[in-house]
Amino acid sequence: MPLEDGVVHGLPKTPLPLRQLFIVSLLQGAEPLTSSIIFPFVNQAVRESGITGGDETKTGYYAGAIESIFFVAECLTVVYWGRLSDRIGRKPVMLIGLVGLALSMITFGLSKSYWLLFVSRFIQGMSNGNMGMAKNIIAEITDESNIADAFACLPLIWSIGGTVGPIIGGTLSNPATSYPSSVFASWPLFVKHPYLLPCMVAAIYSLISLTVGLLWLDELSGDDFEASVYTYTTRAGAAMPHDGLVTSADAPSESTPLLPPSPSSTTVSLPSSLSSSSTTIAHSPRTLLSTPPIRFSLINLAFLAFADQSCQVILPLVFSTPTSLYGLALRPYAIGVTLGVFGVLNGLIQVYALGWLTSRFGSTKVYQWAFAGLLGAFSTYVAVGEAVRLRGEVDTLVWALVVVLLAFFSQYYMAWGTSLIPASICRFADLPICFVLVLVLTVRAARIYIPDPRIHHPRPLGPRDAHSPRPDRHIHHARRRARVRVLPVRVLDADARALSRR
Repeated sequence: MPLEDGVVHGLPKTPLPLRQLFIVSLLQGAEPLTSSIIFPFVNQAVRESGITGGDETKTGYYAGAIESIFFVAECLTVVYWGRLSDRIGRKPVMLIGLVGLALSMITFGLSKSYWLLFVSRFIQGMSNGNMGMAKNIIAEITDESNIADAFACLPLIWSIGGTVGPIIGGTLSNPATSYPSSVFASWPLFVKHPYLLPCMVAAIYSLISLTVGLLWLDELSGDDFEASVYTYTTRAGAAMPHDGLVTSADAPSESTPLLPPSPSSTTVSLPSSLSSSSTTIAHSPRTLLSTPPIRFSLINLAFLAFADQSCQVILPLVFSTPTSLYGLALRPYAIGVTLGVFGVLNGLIQVYALGWLTSRFGSTKVYQWAFAGLLGAFSTYVAVGEAVRLRGEVDTLVWALVVVLLAFFSQYYMAWGTSLIPASICRFADLPICFVLVLVLTVRAARIYIPDPRIHHPRPLGPRDAHSPRPDRHIHHARRRARVRVLPVRVLDADARALSRR
């Protein structure tokens, strides 16, 4: 049964367990929905919390902290969720996380303080740390012939969540102002908490997923769980004879068949060392990291996650930042619609292109090509900021660059689908790209988010100007372009006195 780059050749595909795959996808959808639903309004919520003191240049810092703490909490808890699932099962762990998501989303919507927003987002990340169980379940209910098709559903789930989340967040935020004739305008609760309604929708989705999982998600039995672990580790190259998982009792003998099992057989037989009740499989991080395939896969996933989130959190900030600071100055509704349209198109691309590319070129090559899309995305960020700076407005050229930017987004999204296939091990092929990405990100931040000192008033404010409004930047730029010299008041007074003497 040859396996090249995650594509099985010469083996009939096992039918996908569609019912369980649909339920797992429904539960997994809570992660992209809750993580992306705040994108259209998080920057405005940070401004209204008062933490920035009215300084627009600080919005990106505090909004980025809220968006990043979600994934920091996931990183800190995912290992412990995994260990807990080995003891009590995958299903209870996933259901516990959905309860935490529902409660934390309601808390986020009711928050008026920045630090309460921060803590609520941290709890959301902790609850989402168990979503890795969905990937484990998919690996356990599939085999080598259909695992690529099953994992191809994950980018689709993220695309759907990334589509629906921003649309809900943009259209339902601040309903009392956006829909003054609706019933929400008469509810003081939604007037006082303008971002509660979209958070409530995310919480309701989590509760619906909780109910579906509780009723219809199947839990593997103990024997099936051990068999699935053996199958998955063998598929990834972790359970080999030199790893000590096969004892001398399982070594080939005169009674061992010379030919492999029939391709039509999909039954996995455990070695006697694993079937014994006295034998356990070590799941410690040290044991897993000592296996080169797993170690290389985790390193690549770490690079991908870092670059992906660095790219993701900048997008809503660029959309909401004023044009004077080289942003697009879009309202939450426009941000939600833009991200929603992109999510629909991106989902179609992932469904129809990812499977075809993987079967034609192999998952490793597709992963490397998709990862390179991040370099294009960061570079386009710089181009968008420069275009707004030079033109002073959001015109056709700027929107064309935004389309190019989102096309690079769709390209690197494919890296997530291929990185989950165990044979997609690129070792350190993408390590140089990561250093370039960090450099480009630094240049982009310096060019766009650090204000240009030339747009500020050229002289320090005196006592007479202490309480005066800030001069209009556009008028100031017009004066500079016309090379009009604005004389100080004392020079004009001196000229007036000289004329009066004459």
